[in-house]
Amino acid sequence: MKFRWRISQSSRLIDLLKERLKGSFSARFLKRALESNICRVNGRVERFASAVVHKGDIVEIEAAWEALESKRPFSYSILYEDEHLLVIDKPAGLVCSDQECKKAIERPLWLAHRLDKDTTGVLLFGKNQRIAEELQECFEKRAVEKSYLAFVDGAIAQQQGVIESYLVKKRSFQGQTIWGASASGQGLYAKTMWSRLASKQDLSLLQCRPETGRTHQIRVHLAQIGHPILVDRQYATSFRSAFFATRPLLHAHRLQLEWRQRTFCFEAPLPQDFQEAMISNQFSRELILT
Repeated sequence: MKFRWRISQSSRLIDLLKERLKGSFSARFLKRALESNICRVNGRVERFASAVVHKGDIVEIEAAWEALESKRPFSYSILYEDEHLLVIDKPAGLVCSDQECKKAIERPLWLAHRLDKDTTGVLLFGKNQRIAEELQECFEKRAVEKSYLAFVDGAIAQQQGVIESYLVKKRSFQGQTIWGASASGQGLYAKTMWSRLASKQDLSLLQCRPETGRTHQIRVHLAQIGHPILVDRQYATSFRSAFFATRPLLHAHRLQLEWRQRTFCFEAPLPQDFQEAMISNQFSRELILT
């Protein structure tokens, strides 16, 4: 269900929602709803309850209330496990720190790499610190192949491309460091290869293969070419696409590594919101490369 209103007088966004939704939800619930990217003001994702909307503004709400249940235990599936490794299909919302992961998975584990909080997909752990350090070395030596899927804003004309830049810290946003390309050519070298799987008038589905593993690399690079990941408000202020999602639609689909003279390959199925986005935009699942 979607609500759309043209504002007749200025007010705080939270007050508008309380009035238009007839008091059905508490202020606390509505604030959490806004933090889940379900509101747009004049096409721009708005997450702050205190934001002021003005006469003539268009406010849209996607009523995805089922995604807002609080204090749910993280639900994850195990993709692979042996005496040394554990690989899970990471859910959105899980913070990639050793402490948070041990708490959520309820066993001693050490991260071999990290995914952003709202990114889903393949996440690899070592069952002791020594194993984790060996795995981390594989990532540092680029002995790992990674494939991500991303819904991005706007139609991309090219079939494929390569993005290279040097990344530096630019500023902070909601407590997180925002990265960007260095104008001086100094910083951390980053390279991402991408290919277009499908495209329509206002959004595209991409497969991204980062050769380096910099923080926020794919998000920065896609924003850099003018096609930010949908609802990634940290790297875009507005979006051409009207498609709603409760998180930036980035999924770590596949990971392959060479370790101890063996080749391991792990693949995470499409999460529910990705499947819904595929169906809503009439994209065939056969487009997903393996």
